[in-house]
Amino acid sequence: MKFKSAILSDIGNYRKSNQDNLDFATKKSGEAFGIVCDGMGGHAYGEVASKIAVEKFIEYFHEQDFSQLNQKEINRWLRAGVNNVLTEMVEYSNERFETRDMGTTLTAILFTKVGGFVINVGDSRTYKLVNNELFQITQDQNLWNSTPEAERRDIQMSGIYEKANDVTFWKVLTSALGPQKTLRIDTYFIENQEGTYMLTTDGVHDYMDEEITASTLSNSKVKLKDKANLIVEDAKDNVSTDNLSILIIEAE
Repeated sequence: MKFKSAILSDIGNYRKSNQDNLDFATKKSGEAFGIVCDGMGGHAYGEVASKIAVEKFIEYFHEQDFSQLNQKEINRWLRAGVNNVLTEMVEYSNERFETRDMGTTLTAILFTKVGGFVINVGDSRTYKLVNNELFQITQDQNLWNSTPEAERRDIQMSGIYEKANDVTFWKVLTSALGPQKTLRIDTYFIENQEGTYMLTTDGVHDYMDEEITASTLSNSKVKLKDKANLIVEDAKDNVSTDNLSILIIEAE
C-alpha cells in the first residue's frame, strides 16, 4: 500500500503548554503505523506520558517483523505494545517520584498485509471517511459509554444528562495509560484498509463540525496538510479549550 499523511499539533486558545504527542511511520516491508496521544492536562507531566507512549510505540513498530504474523498475533502485538509503554512509564516514575500520576490517552492505527488494526485507550479518536461521511471507529472510554444503555435512556429523559454535561461529568475517563491509571485496551479490525483516516485528540473532535470536517477530508483539490490546518482552525473557532492534534492518513 501507499500512504500520504499530514500531522499537526496546536497549543490551542487557552493552554500554556502542549501535552499532545503524535507520529506516523512506515516500513520498507509495507506496514505503516500512526499514533496520537493526549497527555492528561489535569495531571502533572502529561507531556512526559504522551512522549513516552509515542516514542516507545514507534520504536516497537520498527523492531517488529510483521511478515509471518496472523490477525490474532498482530492484535496480541498491539496489546503488548501498550503494556510495554506502561512498563516504561512505571520505570520512569520509579526514578522520578513526582511523575507517578502522569497519564495519557492513546489511539493508533496499524496497516499490515493482513488488514488494518486500531487500538484505543481513553478518549482520543480514530475515524474513517466512508461515503464522504465520518465514521468513528473507536469508542470513548468515559463514564457515559460505561453506563448501561437502559440507564442512559432514563438519564436522558430525566434531563440530568444535560445538567451534568455542563461540568463535563459524563466525559470523565474510565481508562487511561499511566503508572497509577485504570487501563482498558480496545482493539478494532479493518478489513478494507484503503481510504482516508483521521486520528484526533478531544481538543479537535469535541469542537469540530463533523459535516464540515467530512467535506474538507473529501475535497481532492485541497492538500493534506491544508486539510489538517482547516480542521484544527474550525475547532479553534468553535472555542476549543484544549490542545489540538490531528493525524490524517490516506491509504491506497
